[in-house]
Amino acid sequence: MKKFIATLALVSLAASVSGPTEAADSYQRQSVSRTVMTGVRSKLGQHWHIKNNCRLADVPVTRIVEAPKHGRVEIARERVFPDASGQYARCRNVEVPGLVLYYTARSGYTGKDKFVLRAPHGDGLIRDTTFNVLVLN
Repeated sequence: MKKFIATLALVSLAASVSGPTEAADSYQRQSVSRTVMTGVRSKLGQHWHIKNNCRLADVPVTRIVEAPKHGRVEIARERVFPDASGQYARCRNVEVPGLVLYYTARSGYTGKDKFVLRAPHGDGLIRDTTFNVLVLN
């Protein structure tokens, strides 16, 4: 039976995606904006891979391509509830292992920061997500 995998970038449904997505075969880029408070560990999103039956397919490998200059990024393995849509919407109340993205700005820093993550999405698709972070006091 063909394996169906649902994925979501380290972006929750509340993410505001800005700019067009560029695609070249199996590579895409997207940009996401977030606002956080200085020195506070903030959850920016989550990522998972589930099968059509809502069970875990695997825990996706996610890499930091460009680190932030004014804070730190943490990719933690945690149990998550997929905020999936479409045919996978029924999986929203099934807890599965996944990755959760946290960002913490250096204490006292205010201003803009940026970092880039690379993660797989579906069969052979690789997506780089640029996180534009506004840090407030």
